[in-house]
Amino acid sequence: MCVRKADQCQDRKPTQASTDEEVARLVRHLQTLPVSERSSCALGVASRLIEFAAYELAGRQSPDDVADLINCAARMDYASVDVQVASHTLPTRRVQ
Repeated sequence: MCVRKADQCQDRKPTQASTDEEVARLVRHLQTLPVSERSSCALGVASRLIEFAAYELAGRQSPDDVADLINCAARMDYASVDVQVASHTLPTRRVQ
């Protein structure tokens, strides 16, 4: 019974190609956002992905490596907020 359930779970695992397509779809979505929001949103998404990876690696990688990833995710999250604030306070330049 457990073996059969494990086999079924493996069938549902996304392939590298499907994961790549999802990432490409996300990037296409980010490109549709207003220019003033793209960088901030991309940094926010990257932060969440790095944090996810850190927690997935916890217990398998060294605690220092996991802590570095969590710190990196936090820095990206702060950068996302900084970029968002800056884009709303700086005058926008018109592209000619």
